[in-house]
Amino acid sequence: MLKTNIGKFGFRTTLLASISLGMALTAAGCGNSNNNNNNASASASPSASASASPSASNASPSAGSELPPVELTWYYPQNAANADLQLVNDAVNKITKEKINATVKLNPIDFGTYEQKMNTMTAAGEKMDIVWTSSWWFKFDQNQLKGAFLPLDDLLKTSGQKLYDSLDKKFWDDATLQGKIYAVPNFQFSAQRASVVIQKRFIDKYNLDTSKIKKMEDLEPFLKQIKEGEPGITPFGTWKGFYTALLYGIDTKVPVYYTDSTNTVLPDVTDEMKANYALAHAWYTKGYINQDAATLKSAADVYNKGTTAVWFDWTGKPGSEVEYKAADGGNDVVLVPLGEPVFTGAASTLNAISRTSENPERAMMFLELVNTDKELYNTLVYGIEGKHYTKTTGNFIKIDQNAGYFTNTDWIFGNITNEYLPEGSPADKIEQTIKMNNEARVSKYNGFVFNGEAVKTEIANVNAVNGEYAASLGSGTLDPAKYLPIYEEKLKKAGAEKIRAEKQKQLNEWLAANGKS
Repeated sequence: MLKTNIGKFGFRTTLLASISLGMALTAAGCGNSNNNNNNASASASPSASASASPSASNASPSAGSELPPVELTWYYPQNAANADLQLVNDAVNKITKEKINATVKLNPIDFGTYEQKMNTMTAAGEKMDIVWTSSWWFKFDQNQLKGAFLPLDDLLKTSGQKLYDSLDKKFWDDATLQGKIYAVPNFQFSAQRASVVIQKRFIDKYNLDTSKIKKMEDLEPFLKQIKEGEPGITPFGTWKGFYTALLYGIDTKVPVYYTDSTNTVLPDVTDEMKANYALAHAWYTKGYINQDAATLKSAADVYNKGTTAVWFDWTGKPGSEVEYKAADGGNDVVLVPLGEPVFTGAASTLNAISRTSENPERAMMFLELVNTDKELYNTLVYGIEGKHYTKTTGNFIKIDQNAGYFTNTDWIFGNITNEYLPEGSPADKIEQTIKMNNEARVSKYNGFVFNGEAVKTEIANVNAVNGEYAASLGSGTLDPAKYLPIYEEKLKKAGAEKIRAEKQKQLNEWLAANGKS
């Protein structure tokens, strides 16, 4: 199996974009978290990039008959419940029992409640084996610091060497904290392109030239047309807002302007954020934005009824049009990038082994199998051939969304290079993904990890303020002319500037130590 060919990536902080990114990730896969300048706790940079070879994906980790039987549990988020979950679970267990003499109980949890439920279970010390984690939901670094996950270095050598060898060391670096690997990254698109998704039927009807859309403001004439000419259609759908550093030349790893040679860490509220919030409020006031944008429980609520003309996509990954079409009532969509891809790392989607696991060795063997066995991976993603999907030509399949099992979240389970391609996907989707991962802008701060221990009280206070104002300001619900000064004052009292000073201090030390100052 080929190893990855990507640069090293690390961690970064902030809250608003973590919240916002959940919207894009639940439908179109992960790309990044923390795109703005808020000082939340240190969060791992997302998305993985591996050029693992699908053709080498079917070897079993071990002879199952030589091992005692065990049952594992796996907790991960999903968009909706599936009637045929148990049927698919049985098919999964047929594979795993034969290859590693283990069965696994799949425990999907709704995205809207996943973090809360996992926090409760972790705090209670409940027995579980495999847990999905990320830089944006049930946060990897925060839970590792709480001791939620087992270190995997030894387990990878004894029970997952094939898995470890399948990816370049640089790929594992983003799953490493305090010198040890604590999770298995899921290979997927490991960059981000700020983009918008537009229903093709409206592009055609109003003769929209998408090549002229270079920034968010360029959408306004089109949104006006939709508002005036399409009753029952929301011109622009959003969940919590659409501010991201990707739109404004700000580094996504540390909030510093690309052009700033002084490496000055920006404050939580920048001029760019103010302009973005003003635009959001103007659109909200004109009726372009869905009126419930600040209170929606999940990203899918923005577009899953097919009644939203345009929405923002933080990830902009190759082939995402197929996934959005499936999530958007079957309407064809067009992805319109608004900027260059930015490399963001591996930690937006990982699977960790819980510290409460009674069978960590077998859990590692299972994770190796998920990431290297094509049959198992596609069963988890697509269900049972002939019932939930049918093969067409080559590596393509036709999915029946109403057959009882439909995930639309290949990035949750494992290495996407093992997947079949849904009809409509680019034939070179995997090659595009790897190419874009390799060509994406790499932060000059790769390797920098902010340690928030000295300001953990301030971080908690800032997070509380963000929780009070971020969604309403970001979605345009609140008038920034009135509420941004209040927001900024509360951030100041919460200790945002102390966090920024600490981050600047650590960044300066890191730059000096690495000869980059």
